[in-house]
Amino acid sequence: MGLDMYLEGRKYIFTNWEHPEKNTMEDGFKLKEKTLELGYWRKHPNLHGYIVQNFASGVDECQDITLNIENLEQLLSAVETDSLPETCGFFFGTSLPEDKKPSIQIIQGAIKWLKEKEKNVDRSVVYRASW
Repeated sequence: MGLDMYLEGRKYIFTNWEHPEKNTMEDGFKLKEKTLELGYWRKHPNLHGYIVQNFASGVDECQDITLNIENLEQLLSAVETDSLPETCGFFFGTSLPEDKKPSIQIIQGAIKWLKEKEKNVDRSVVYRASW
C-alpha cells in the first residue's frame, strides 16, 4: 500500500451523426473515449497535497480532479520553485522524489498534450490518487 498518483489524458471522441459509418468502432461498439497515462508518481505526498488543496478545495477522496492548462502551469511553477506544501498521510510514506526533473517533464508533457488540437476530439487531463 502507498500513495500512487496518476495523471491521465482523456480523449472524448465526438459522434458523427451525419455519417455514423465513420465513427471509430472497437469490438463492434462506437468508441467514445480513450485514456492515456501521461504520468505516474509513487509516494510524492507534497505534490499530491498541492493538487488537492489548490484544485479540489481540500477534498481528498481519491476522486478525479480535472486540471486545465492554467492549473497545470500553476502546478509546474510550484514544482520548479519548490513551493509544494509539506503533506503527510497514513499511507503516503515519507519518501520524496529527490529529483524534480521527472515531475517537470511529466507536467510539461501534459500541458503540451492538452494544447494539441485534433479533429472531432476534445481533450482533458485528470489527476487521481489511490492509497
